Amino acid sequence: MGDEEREDARHRGERRGPMGRLLAPLLVRRARAYARDCVGYLVLPAAMLPIGIPLAMHIGDAGTARAVALVSSAIPPLLAALWAARAESGPRASTWGKRREGLRLETMRGGPGGPDGADGPDGARVPFARAFVRNLVKIAIPWQLGHVVAVGAVYGDFDTGAAGTMVATVLLYGVVIALVGTVMLGSGRGIHDRIAATRVVGDRR
Repeated sequence: MGDEEREDARHRGERRGPMGRLLAPLLVRRARAYARDCVGYLVLPAAMLPIGIPLAMHIGDAGTARAVALVSSAIPPLLAALWAARAESGPRASTWGKRREGLRLETMRGGPGGPDGADGPDGARVPFARAFVRNLVKIAIPWQLGHVVAVGAVYGDFDTGAAGTMVATVLLYGVVIALVGTVMLGSGRGIHDRIAATRVVGDRR
């Protein structure tokens, strides 16, 4: 275990046995927290249905309808990222799901700006901009890639081998695997945490 991982484990009050050296110590709690948050995020696309369905029904041109679908589908992921960033940069430093699991987000050295490449000392509140970047990578990008793939499937892109949808599919799998893998293994700092110089910590349980 490296110095950074030992410090993370000590800070979180976690004991790491042989299996803990492979799997992240907060994996289960973070998974439950994210599942809870996702239920809340689903309210966003549901709220758009009364507008989106009538709008789609009145668009006769397939190209225009596809463009409208792609643009409108980007709104819920962006709003979810903003929602999560506001919560994680706020006084509680956590989303609703994280609070239920006794988790919070904090800064780590190595972020953009400030002395030694950090916005503040370890354990400081995460600025909104960094929390937003973190959630763009974690929520908005994979969610919207999924929308691009789904819209492409509806329009038969997998039958025609359309390049845009094929690239989006490869990127979607790559991003999801990278996100899940980095959160599951080692210290549990996902690529979104590494980009934003943040970490998730928890109380003792």
